[in-house]
Amino acid sequence: MIASIVTKVIGAIFKIPLTNLIGADGMGVFGVAYTIYSTLFVISTAGLPIAISKMVAEANAVSNHKKIKSILKVSLLSFSVIGIFASLIMVVFAEPLTRLVGNTLAYYAVLAIAPSLFFVSIVSIIRGFYQGLSDMVPTAVSQVLESAGKLGFGLLFAYILQTKGYSFEICAAGAILGVTLGTLMSAIYLFIIVGKKIKEYRNIDADEPFVPLAKSIVKMAVPVTVGSAVLSLTNLIDMFLVMNRLQSAAGFSEMMANKLYGAYNMSVTLYNLPQTFVVAISVSIIPAISAFIAKNNRVKTAETIGTAFKLASMIAFPAGMGFLILSKPILNLLYYSKPEDVVIAAPLLSYLGIAVMFIALVSLSNSVLQAIGKINVPVFTMLIGGLVKIAANYILVGQPDVNINGAPIGTMCCYGIIAILNLIVIKKKYKEVSVTKMFAKTFVSAVVMGVFAYLTINPVTSFLGEKIGVIAVIGGCVIIYFLMLIAIGGFTKEDILMLPKGEKIAKVLKIK
Repeated sequence: MIASIVTKVIGAIFKIPLTNLIGADGMGVFGVAYTIYSTLFVISTAGLPIAISKMVAEANAVSNHKKIKSILKVSLLSFSVIGIFASLIMVVFAEPLTRLVGNTLAYYAVLAIAPSLFFVSIVSIIRGFYQGLSDMVPTAVSQVLESAGKLGFGLLFAYILQTKGYSFEICAAGAILGVTLGTLMSAIYLFIIVGKKIKEYRNIDADEPFVPLAKSIVKMAVPVTVGSAVLSLTNLIDMFLVMNRLQSAAGFSEMMANKLYGAYNMSVTLYNLPQTFVVAISVSIIPAISAFIAKNNRVKTAETIGTAFKLASMIAFPAGMGFLILSKPILNLLYYSKPEDVVIAAPLLSYLGIAVMFIALVSLSNSVLQAIGKINVPVFTMLIGGLVKIAANYILVGQPDVNINGAPIGTMCCYGIIAILNLIVIKKKYKEVSVTKMFAKTFVSAVVMGVFAYLTINPVTSFLGEKIGVIAVIGGCVIIYFLMLIAIGGFTKEDILMLPKGEKIAKVLKIK
């Protein structure tokens, strides 16, 4: 959990100064290459850590060290080949892929990130191996190393290339090369520590049959990969539609379409931040739900589900309202060197502010559904939402007067539908769950906060200046929001106790 939060923060720290360096034009190139990479990554390796960790855990439970060594050997041999193959696909088909998605400017960036697919296949295998041994430290350290490498090398290369006068697409390729070197650093670290671990098994023969063991890993990994690939493929198709519809239907040039897509990515960087904390809540809450289900305690299960959603909404609703009302001041504060790009990105972040409220509920409801045994529901609801997103993008982005604004509207519709469908299934399973209790008070508090932001942003920034003014208004919003929550009884001690260190938090806040 700590590593996930650190990597998300590093990711934001990376993209904000990077955007100030290469602008929306460069971020458009960066976004296209990264979306192609992430889709191939999910298809080739997404299910590996879970499959390997499950098999290693089962073998470790009965002290079958021979099988543990065999699983590691077979997975490294077979899936590193898949990683090499996926990297070669990106290299060989870089030109037709970028032409297909309507952004040939991303050619060099695709080449720069291609080797990552090989490195990340090694990383996924070793992470899964250690997770199976109930050791999360290697995964956490490797995640932070990967993000730190991306931040350090990516910004360094982009800065050097820009100072030498290279075009924005070459600077973006330099930035994305940082991703490749980050995954390489992670792979080297994991290789070193797994090499030490293997010494413990040096006198054990790994003689499990290769083909049956490889089939078992694939059989277990495929369902997870399919579930993960639904959204990744949707994002790829989404990018393809946005770039092509902007050019073929809305009438923009390739250069301008790339700039609009880059401005959209500027907004997406902020949109993803609240999710980090919602994921942390999921990690804390889901084991409690599973425990009450195991004890067949419906009342406590329903109460815990309600608490989880209330805590998620406490973060997502004010964050979304802040993006909705203060999109332009926030973007001007962060992307100070690109005012012309902020003009494009501001309305996009406003739409995504609404989507933030929905995606938080989707993230948590998917975890809840898995905890209550409805493991296939998220796959189907995400598929439905993905189809809605594709349809909305095709229709809206192609309209010249809507153009890139259609992308966040499609995202909003996508996650809104998924959230509603997931909540319907949960409510049907546990009628004791009250939607009003979960969301009413946090929503009212967020609306009051939003009204405060709307009324104060102009006079405060006029008096204090734009940058200090927006920080002051955001600080005021935080105070207003929590005062409203306390005033209307928006959270109880039971809610706080569900969080890590809940006792200390409740004591500090003096909640009875």
